[in-house]
Amino acid sequence: MNIINVFTVGAILGLLISGGAAFYYYRKRNLEKFFNQIYEEVKKVPKQKKNSFLLLMFKESLSASINKSNTNSFANKLQNRKYLDFQLAQMSNILKDSSKVQDKLIKRSLNLLKDYQTWEKARISKDTKVAQDKAS
Repeated sequence: MNIINVFTVGAILGLLISGGAAFYYYRKRNLEKFFNQIYEEVKKVPKQKKNSFLLLMFKESLSASINKSNTNSFANKLQNRKYLDFQLAQMSNILKDSSKVQDKLIKRSLNLLKDYQTWEKARISKDTKVAQDKAS
């Protein structure tokens, strides 16, 4: 193998690795921003409906991103009390027995919910650590 081929392969591998790192950074940053927005919205929801509301939020955001629809329709849906109650009841049933779920969108929403709960625990522990450091 001559030196030009080695440099070409090295350049392609370098571009792939840097592209993968950039994609990971971009995705992580957007997910962090999304989780922060969700965290602020969840403060308005009663504790007993928190997980159902989170699952609904993730489901609706994923369906909006797939359909490329505007976010105003989602906001209008949330203003409809009957729709919201029905969806929260449905999400509660899904959370009680998630093994029966076959819809890919709901499965992805459940994965996002699990990731969010992990992120939320880390954030709460970080916030308490900062508060303890300020106190001492």
